[in-house]
Amino acid sequence: MGVFAVALAVQAASVRDDLDSAHTLMSSMQSSLVTGDAGQLQAAAAEVTQRVNRASQTVRSPLWEAGSVIPAVGANLDAITGLTAAVQTLADEALPPGEVILSKLSVDKIALADGGVDLQPFRESQASFPLVTAAFEKARSQIAAIDTADVLPPVADSVSEVGAFMDDATALLDVAEHYLPTLLDIAGAQAPKQYLVLFQNNAEVRATGGNPAASIVVRADQGRVQILDQANSIRFDAAGDAGQRFTDLPPETLGLYPPTFALFSQDFTMTPDFPTTARLSQDLWQQTAGEQFDGIISVDPVVLSHMLSVTGPVNYDDLQLTADNAVQVLLSDAYERFPTGEDSDAFFSAITQGFFRYLTTSRWDPTQMLEALKASALERRLLLSFRDDSAQDLVEELGLTGALRADTAESTQVGTYLNDYSVGKLEYHLRQSVTATCDATARTLTTTTSLTNEIPATITSTYTLGARNARFGYPPDAMMIDVLFFAPPGAEILDTEPAVGDVAQFDRSGSEKGNSARSRLVVIPRGETRSVSSTIRLPEGDLGPLDLRHTPLTSATAISVDASCGALLPVDAAPAG
Repeated sequence: MGVFAVALAVQAASVRDDLDSAHTLMSSMQSSLVTGDAGQLQAAAAEVTQRVNRASQTVRSPLWEAGSVIPAVGANLDAITGLTAAVQTLADEALPPGEVILSKLSVDKIALADGGVDLQPFRESQASFPLVTAAFEKARSQIAAIDTADVLPPVADSVSEVGAFMDDATALLDVAEHYLPTLLDIAGAQAPKQYLVLFQNNAEVRATGGNPAASIVVRADQGRVQILDQANSIRFDAAGDAGQRFTDLPPETLGLYPPTFALFSQDFTMTPDFPTTARLSQDLWQQTAGEQFDGIISVDPVVLSHMLSVTGPVNYDDLQLTADNAVQVLLSDAYERFPTGEDSDAFFSAITQGFFRYLTTSRWDPTQMLEALKASALERRLLLSFRDDSAQDLVEELGLTGALRADTAESTQVGTYLNDYSVGKLEYHLRQSVTATCDATARTLTTTTSLTNEIPATITSTYTLGARNARFGYPPDAMMIDVLFFAPPGAEILDTEPAVGDVAQFDRSGSEKGNSARSRLVVIPRGETRSVSSTIRLPEGDLGPLDLRHTPLTSATAISVDASCGALLPVDAAPAG
């Protein structure tokens, strides 16, 4: 009996090793997309097949059949047998069409010599996606049928790990299969598409990031991307369109923001609702240039830094822009180097355009770029709005709309947002942290945002320092910030701190898309910290998970949600951003 047990244990360990290796190989085969090495891809697929076949033969042996009737052993052997069958399904039914997809989408095959992406390999791979998806669904059902109640922890862990891999892969495959035609259309597969790209300047903070003074118009045609036009706020001044409103917005929304909102392009991002920003931008361009965009995209220099970590550095005259220095160069050094607004804006525009050209004409790892964009999305620095319904559905599924929610069913959205009132570039030096606490009995939630002014005394550029400060008796290195407190639909703002702003005449209240809000202007002197907060009473009934939103700054924002909130509403882990 002892020899029998030892033999079973040795075989079980061998089977688990084979399955772990097969799982690792399958999940890492996407690296072949980078090298475009068909031999490497085939070798990995062959090893997966070999390991799974060996494991499958072992679990069908007489020794395992005999061991399965022993109560202490049988549950573990049954679990490993079921796990082997699931991985065998992937090897037999998902791997062959998966190889087709991976081989067609290698970097060498999709990168065009003159820049852009060849869409034909994506078209050719479409037929393989349903086969892979079906195989993963079958394997998931086999994993779900495994009873792990009485198995050893190492066996249960293996089942859980492979099951999680299948869940993640199936979700990605579903999105890829469903939205690949839409993605091809966005890239201009059916007809050329025209997009407006806004670059938000976080040094002059706005609710969704920063002043969107710089922008470019790009054309996507069969995977090739071309810059057609560029603009900044001076263009609209010259055209005589600055200071006019071309978009109808409700009075209760207009009343939330300074009078310049909806009149000047550099203030269109004062709203935390990116669809409103997109409407304002589209209507202004329609008036000025007769342009009707297929989509509007918003990024900031932190997004560029994430992307530079993938593409490598970009040279501009005597300057090399890298992932490590991009934010500082664009949002701080530029204003010391070019102290006049016109020169620094021109530098900012030239750098961003140069990077965009480099991005569309160089080769880089698409899987790493996806991770860079994912990081940007989690920090809410990448926002999209499309005219096409299918494209907008994709944006909503990926959580990139930057929209205020109309209810609390899917999530309970609570936000504290910041708008510069100093008219400078001070907020490169602003740091913040956000905490939330709750009182379940009173159904209240309090958010507290800590704001610190870290500007050094060495900053001398008048374009960085607050041009409006002296009018209110504040030094030029003090930050005057209009803080917006937003509550979700059905909620009530009970109080704010400060109750009255430092410049009381700027206190405002109103609502946007059913979200009630108040604004209070606060002043933060150099080297000091201010805490601002709001307490809201949440509506009755079930609530969606807490979505604690804030303005993305040049540095990460630490977010903390107290355990007390778990008794009031579901709380997801909130990323720093």
